[in-house]
Amino acid sequence: MQTELDDLLRRSLAQGEYAGAVAAVYQNGECLYLGTAGDADREAGRAMQPDTIFRIYSMTKPVTAAAVLQLTERGLLHPDMPVSEFLPEFASLRVCNPDGGTHPASAPLRIQHLLNMQSGMPYPNCGTPAECAVSSFFGQMEAARIAGKPYSTRDFCRGISEIPLAFEPGTHWLYGTSADVLGGLVEAVTGQSYRDYLREHIFLPLGMEDTDFYVPPEKQNRFAAAYDRQDGALVRDDECYLGLNDQRTLPTFCSGGAGLTSTVTDYAQFAQALANGGIAPNGTRILSRASVDYIRTPQVTGERFRQDQDWDSLRGYDYGALVRVLTDRAGFGTLANPGEFGWDGWTGTYFCTDPTAHLSILFFIQRINAGTTNAVKLMRNIVYAHLK
Repeated sequence: MQTELDDLLRRSLAQGEYAGAVAAVYQNGECLYLGTAGDADREAGRAMQPDTIFRIYSMTKPVTAAAVLQLTERGLLHPDMPVSEFLPEFASLRVCNPDGGTHPASAPLRIQHLLNMQSGMPYPNCGTPAECAVSSFFGQMEAARIAGKPYSTRDFCRGISEIPLAFEPGTHWLYGTSADVLGGLVEAVTGQSYRDYLREHIFLPLGMEDTDFYVPPEKQNRFAAAYDRQDGALVRDDECYLGLNDQRTLPTFCSGGAGLTSTVTDYAQFAQALANGGIAPNGTRILSRASVDYIRTPQVTGERFRQDQDWDSLRGYDYGALVRVLTDRAGFGTLANPGEFGWDGWTGTYFCTDPTAHLSILFFIQRINAGTTNAVKLMRNIVYAHLK
């Protein structure tokens, strides 16, 4: 397997898919493969290393799902509860009409709608009135940050609650800001900042010392640069996106949907815990097996899910609690076991975990708009073909 994976990294690097990558495979708590290729910062001449720190964007979401399920286990919330029980600003939501007007939501927004992306709260775009309104809101956040008055996590929740939903909660699937609201929900339930909650209940117990909502000065020599692919060439991109700062200073908005930075070896501890029913390689249990099963249980399924999304990377998958769940091997052309689950990040960070094989696969790059790359698809099948 090592030869094939090393060759894959070199080949995809030569094809210009990314400036650099770190890839890893873990099974039963053992690292079967850890490889690097290319540059972490091409301009500075820094090569990728196993401890390179990445912006993981939407790979933050499964961590947020775990945090919410921890609170469920403690009896502090239930997924069926209305969000407004903890965040009162969500009590009087409105929904967009086809004619451009709005009407009051006919049913409450529930926590489960945030976990399965059926909230009707999109990401910024320009395709629908709701997406345009969210784009304007994120623009306001960026202007406030530049003016030295950045939004907090709770400020985000209050602001996003004023934007009409794209549809009635629970009626469709739409990828968006749901997990960011869950970060504010955790703060409201626990009285802690979202950063402090994750550090105390997930990162420190798992030994994830390099995972945070920013990269402190003493670690910035390990922080990978981000690149954009333009006309076949990779161009450095230092812009801030989705309400985040440059992630070199501690933010006030701790985005539950996109804000974390991490390393492959750090995130592997979380992935392995999910693969092993909530128990990490160091023996620490962060979730019950029942909670892991809940996260990976398809909640938005079949034709309904296919009609609401057209992502190539989700063919063969249904959607659980902030993760995709494999239900059709042939649909995705994969050798993976049904029930394999995970997610990826906007800049090409990716993980999947397989409880059947007690397996985790991770592949991290920093190329904006990358999502699930061809290299990931090839890597997965190499790994599964070599499992004993």
